Amino acid sequence: MLFFYPIFLKRNYPIFALALVLFLSACNGSKKYFKAAERLEKQGLVNEAAEYYLESLQRKPTNVDARVKLKSVGQKYASNLASDFFRNYNTQQVESSLESFEKLKEFSGKTAALSVIMDYPKTYEDDYQKMIETYCSKNYNQAYSMVNQKKYNEAITYINNIKKYNPNYKTTQQLEITSYCEPLYQTAIISLETKNYTSALVTLSKIKSRTENYKDYKELYDLSVAQQTKSFILLQPKDGGISDEKEIEDYMFNSFNQIATQKFSNIKIINNTPFQEGAGSDMLNGSNNVDLIQAIRKATDADYFYTYDITNKKELNTGPAKSPYTAYNEVKTRINDTLTKTEYKPVSYNLVKGSRTYSYDYKYKIINAFSNQIVSSQSQNMMSQDAMEYNEFAKTFSGNTNTLFPYNPQQTAGAAQYNPKNWRGMFTAKNTLKSFEELKSDVNNKTVNFFTSSVLNNIK
Repeated sequence: MLFFYPIFLKRNYPIFALALVLFLSACNGSKKYFKAAERLEKQGLVNEAAEYYLESLQRKPTNVDARVKLKSVGQKYASNLASDFFRNYNTQQVESSLESFEKLKEFSGKTAALSVIMDYPKTYEDDYQKMIETYCSKNYNQAYSMVNQKKYNEAITYINNIKKYNPNYKTTQQLEITSYCEPLYQTAIISLETKNYTSALVTLSKIKSRTENYKDYKELYDLSVAQQTKSFILLQPKDGGISDEKEIEDYMFNSFNQIATQKFSNIKIINNTPFQEGAGSDMLNGSNNVDLIQAIRKATDADYFYTYDITNKKELNTGPAKSPYTAYNEVKTRINDTLTKTEYKPVSYNLVKGSRTYSYDYKYKIINAFSNQIVSSQSQNMMSQDAMEYNEFAKTFSGNTNTLFPYNPQQTAGAAQYNPKNWRGMFTAKNTLKSFEELKSDVNNKTVNFFTSSVLNNIK
């Protein structure tokens, strides 16, 4: 392999390093890294050799040769880094001095974890802290200047440099908030001036994610939310004279109000207004009421009216209806040690079917309070149904249902026979129906969901 030859190594170190990496990627044991480190050391590449001796010992902490070499070669590497730091520190090469000392700390920390201690002047620790102070001060002054010049992106770069060492340095946190929030704040102001409240809200939300104390952000945010929020009045239907339907309408009125109050974010329901009860959709029909509608709009600040009606309530109970059938029970009788007689004895049973349905028609209208135009109108049959279908024996049956057949296997052609598993399961199938109260609850929940989707999809 080429990297064995010293002359080639000195002239083609990058190629050598690549070849060495490829070699080690195939051979990842401690011994392989040790041999590679020896080759590097022979070529005078002390820094690189120290890293490979370290890797060798990390892979096998009991490798004595690697430990001895790491102590000697690693110390040379640590001394080189310490010298680099000393030189850069005294020539005020801030970034370079920090980089040298951090490499030294990282390397010596890894060796110390393996009980191999690297020596370097401990006074360098104090010098390193002084250099951090110099570095933070330099970047802070730059960041402060960039903020004053409204060059916020440039300021962020210097702020990130400070945060690497001391996030709490002077007023760095405030500079960062200003650099992040001020461009967004100015963008939001422009959006508000052009009445683009949607864009303003998106921008102000980004400020909110960082802080809620930036300038008058909260007032602008609340303004944008208010401009985005649409309001509506829920008009309760007139009493149609059917007590059951009136009861449902009243229940829905309370449920709709509760849902709107608790779950709508950008849609507000207007409560406690005298126009809610008893008006229904009649008030909104006809051109004669335009002035009244506009008066209500101005008095309540409503953007929309929502009217609804409940009609045609039905409770249907079908069955149970019984249809008689004959099953056949397989009975095997032993005649002797080698002969068994199989018979199929008839068993009477009933197929029972029944259902229960609760339903009503729900109709709504959403009307624009400004134009008196219908935004959406729909009628939907709200229904919940439960059904049962099961087999029951006409008389007490004490046998095993797994020996029953819905046909006589001895008298039924093979092509007409089928797997009786599902049929047998009907002897233990559900044999009761949900109550009307349960069905009513299901329907009411469907209506509430329908109301919710109608509002969210049409009031914008």
